[in-house]
Amino acid sequence: MKKMYLSLLVLLAVLWISACGGSTKGVINAENNKVEKNETLKAGEFYQYEIVIEDKMNAISVEGEWRVLDGGDRKANVFVMDEENFLKFDKGEQFKNYYSSGEKITDNFKIRLVGKYKTAKTLYYLIFDNPSEEDDKKVEFKLLMDYEWGEGTR
Repeated sequence: MKKMYLSLLVLLAVLWISACGGSTKGVINAENNKVEKNETLKAGEFYQYEIVIEDKMNAISVEGEWRVLDGGDRKANVFVMDEENFLKFDKGEQFKNYYSSGEKITDNFKIRLVGKYKTAKTLYYLIFDNPSEEDDKKVEFKLLMDYEWGEGTR
């Protein structure tokens, strides 16, 4: 009986997590600073990609290029934001960003980011938001993070 109850709880947790609006499917960081991917954005949902800034990283720039390959009007909203503003975005609250595309089919950007903490990692998020409630969209993107390795605690 306990095993069945535990299995049911695990199943419910998995279903609850998978029903959330977005998903993280990748990370760009010091070890993996160049990314090329294709992803499918489900109708009305968003995709998040973590940008991890280590405490030893300085003069950080992130360059990106993206386009919607297929799906409805082929438009998406793309943002780069810090962790605090991502939490606001996820709750549907007002948020600030370092890059905002507006609804477009394709765009590119180059932004400077800073490590906010000298003893820990700083997280930023690249967000692809599908404004369509009806059409899934296929997105292609490339990211390159350039930085200098300086002194830190690690």
